[in-house]
Amino acid sequence: MRKFLTSLKNNPAILFSFVFIFLVSLNAKSQTVKYDSVNKQKYILVDVQKTYERIVDKGYESAEIFESLGNYYYENNNLKKSKLYFDKLFGKYSISQISLKSRERYQLMKK
Repeated sequence: MRKFLTSLKNNPAILFSFVFIFLVSLNAKSQTVKYDSVNKQKYILVDVQKTYERIVDKGYESAEIFESLGNYYYENNNLKKSKLYFDKLFGKYSISQISLKSRERYQLMKK
């Protein structure tokens, strides 16, 4: 072990290599775990659109859910699904509950 440490002191390139590998391995591990900035707790990312669709499938509805799904599919060029959710939104809720952006997008899709 002493010979190994002595050779590291005499050869800075090898020492640099070991330090570099050690730091890279620490960095790689730290990027796989995500923490929130306030509580320093682990978190996972949730696919909100799939969650909203499951909620709608179970029979729960709200203007915010329909609007979010309509805008999501509009932005991802799935106009068929976007129109489906916008039709539900505009059929069940008043115009005052719907954002201007969603009203404009719905008007463009109706043309």
